[in-house]
Amino acid sequence: MPCPTARHVIIVLLCPWWLAALATGAPPRISGVKPMPRAIMKIEQDYVTPLGNEDSPIRAGVTVEVRLQSGKVYPDMEITDIKPGPNPNTIRLLTFKGPKGSPSKLAMNTLLQLRTESGQFDVVSDPKSKSWLLLDLQRRNEVAADRLRSQDSELWQEPTPEALQEAQKFYDDLMSKAQAEFPSLRFQRVETQYFIFYTDMPAAQVTGYIANLDKMYDQLCSLFGVPAGTNIWLGKCPVICFLHNEAFQQFEARHMNNPGTQGVAGLNHQWSDGRVVITCARGDDPVFFAVVLVHETAHGFLHRIRSNGRIPLWMNEGISEWVSSVVVPQSQHIDNRMQQALPILRQNGSLGGDFLEDRGRLADWQYGIAATLTQLLLSTDANAYRGLITGIKEGYTWQEALELTYGLSVEELVTGYGRQIGLPGLQP
Repeated sequence: MPCPTARHVIIVLLCPWWLAALATGAPPRISGVKPMPRAIMKIEQDYVTPLGNEDSPIRAGVTVEVRLQSGKVYPDMEITDIKPGPNPNTIRLLTFKGPKGSPSKLAMNTLLQLRTESGQFDVVSDPKSKSWLLLDLQRRNEVAADRLRSQDSELWQEPTPEALQEAQKFYDDLMSKAQAEFPSLRFQRVETQYFIFYTDMPAAQVTGYIANLDKMYDQLCSLFGVPAGTNIWLGKCPVICFLHNEAFQQFEARHMNNPGTQGVAGLNHQWSDGRVVITCARGDDPVFFAVVLVHETAHGFLHRIRSNGRIPLWMNEGISEWVSSVVVPQSQHIDNRMQQALPILRQNGSLGGDFLEDRGRLADWQYGIAATLTQLLLSTDANAYRGLITGIKEGYTWQEALELTYGLSVEELVTGYGRQIGLPGLQP
């Protein structure tokens, strides 16, 4: 839950890189996030599981499957004791009796989820009481599904074997079309745990780009609390990468019904059923291409978080720009865009009028704002940012989710950002 002063934290906070930016005129540096304990927020209070009575779904004598943050699973663990925390429904320690070789105690900060025959319960910390709570995921899913239904969206479900087979057939067909379209090119298919990289690039160039995709995946999993070893894609995410722009443009026009790709280096294609396909061209600038590849694949990752509900444009671009800068730190694209943005912000006194509106596309200079505004929110409270995006994916408007996680109105967010860059009167 946000602390009582959360409404003021973002306004007064000056991170060291922002101090340097104000002193030198340079844009702020982007920094990644580390795995963090998940803490209860206002947006989640309605899903706290009642404990301490005979009707509680989690009590002594109940058999559970224990899932850890590390991805390890312990089945058939009988709860033998629950040591309560100081506040109602809080836990200090769980003890178990399980199959031979199973631990009797597990540190609460290593737990991700408890599963019973009747439900699933996420384990989250309650910093105020220095103890832990259980969130009823089934109840949460029911509420979120109702909210999303009114928006013609839905939560992602575990894919059926038939859905996976159909998606893979679609991906394979696209890759076959790429080879058939350019019979003189030699494509190779490289599969990793989460990606299929299909390209006519020289083999020696592929390894580094795949490593960047893995870094992006790990960073976003850390940010959004995706357990280690989890595959969020429908199957594996295919990346169809051409060495030359002309081949990419021809493929887009012929097979993706997208003829207007002049000046475009990469695209994220996504569908409401969960499919994601990344198409791109390496071109002549390897660093720029590395940024584009991570950026576009991050859009696909965001599509696959929680539901097929849409994240507002400025947030979607902001996260994608932020993570591409984290993964490809040698790129100066955020610095360059902020250098372009700052004079415009000073002249106009606003983010551009339509920056926060979910329509069209951002102007080039606004991408730096999206990335650094994302960094500001993450630096203030990365756990709240996780809740912000999850709340949007569960059907809240971004304005509602911002209030429920950071305790901020839109106006306060913009004012706080303006103060960070030396423009205290900044308007949306």
